[in-house]
Amino acid sequence: MSTGGLFTGFEHFRVLGSAEIRDALQTGMIVLDTNVLLNLYRYNDKTVDDLLNVTSAANDRLFVPHQVVREFWRNRQPVIASLGSASKDAQAALAKNTTSTKDAISRWAKSVAIPDDERDNLLLEVDRYFKGLRTRIGEEPVRVSTHTPTARDSLLAKLEALLEGSVGSALTEEEWTTAVAEGERRVENSIPPGYMDAEKLESDLPEGASGDYIVWHQILIEGRSRGLDCVLITADTKEDWWNRGERGAAIGPRRELIEEYLAETGRRFFLLEPADLVRHSNVLGVGTSPESLQDIERVRDETPDAQPWTLESVRAVLRELDAQGQIQASVIREAIELGGRISRARVYELDGRDEGQMLRGFTRPVKRVAAELETKGVIPTGLAPLLDAVYETGVKSSHFAVPAEVVALFDTGRESPTGRHWAGTSADGEQDPP
Repeated sequence: MSTGGLFTGFEHFRVLGSAEIRDALQTGMIVLDTNVLLNLYRYNDKTVDDLLNVTSAANDRLFVPHQVVREFWRNRQPVIASLGSASKDAQAALAKNTTSTKDAISRWAKSVAIPDDERDNLLLEVDRYFKGLRTRIGEEPVRVSTHTPTARDSLLAKLEALLEGSVGSALTEEEWTTAVAEGERRVENSIPPGYMDAEKLESDLPEGASGDYIVWHQILIEGRSRGLDCVLITADTKEDWWNRGERGAAIGPRRELIEEYLAETGRRFFLLEPADLVRHSNVLGVGTSPESLQDIERVRDETPDAQPWTLESVRAVLRELDAQGQIQASVIREAIELGGRISRARVYELDGRDEGQMLRGFTRPVKRVAAELETKGVIPTGLAPLLDAVYETGVKSSHFAVPAEVVALFDTGRESPTGRHWAGTSADGEQDPP
């Protein structure tokens, strides 16, 4: 006797199309992820209004997990601080190139005995040229700063109105502890979502690497309560959320997520990027501008240019860590001498802590110092982390690493790796000051 069909027990293999997405947007629970809220600071005003109008059309079907709001407030100031960094970086690069170009011309003029007045005219041309470029670039308009009172942040006012009554409850202490443990188990066993955040396992975040799982857990709780399809709007494109086909094209959510949501709620689970939500805005009776779609895609495709570390930048970070008495400076120096990596056991030795203690937050002082020096313009933005925890297996870091480019900058073995005044060598073989 037949008891099912082709998809019975295999519903998670369905690839849903536009008709199903439209239906879910009209009747399902629409959930906003942290990155969607934070990216509002990166969009222009028209794009912000279009996105908020679309989401507000969901009315009481809009839901934001409590963990999303927690992460929003945690990351809001760093995101605001990064606004305008592209112009700042360009201006700094042009100023540096002005100096190096003038120095090159002066050395050349001296070597070929160019008259002083001709040399001065060339230097004046350089100044005029680079000044013109700096003027054309100007400064990016910043609508809000980290010092702006929240009452004067117009975006916050709009979000406050939008999310009133739509934010989920916080987990109890017991629920939180259980969820964090489950998130770590999933990371260790590569179970979605969240396993791509393994580098956060020993971070100083209260939830460690379990943030994505906690968001998912709270979505499941709300989905069970409402009994609705779920459409999660997210800018997270990592593989622990998305099922991807050939050439990386997104097919839909990971099948494990579809299956888990179905098992918990009996309903369907969808993933959409913000651009997809705008494309389907007419389903909710809202019109949007084509320019808004372009703006969202601009932010999505915006990958900051990776800036290379220089000897000066590395030394600046190390000097500041030394000044603050941070052992991480010695760890970085030894890692460089060892070819870019230092074992977890050796870090315990240098730090003088018991191996029973976690190394949670160990890299934080390095990142904090680098961020402070970026803000002051001492080092450029866009540098790779100078010290990272690496997880080869399990929920504990196997070792710590510095970028290969940093190792290449230094002639190791010149001094003791733990020496506070350890220095590198320049390209001409002369030893640099610490």
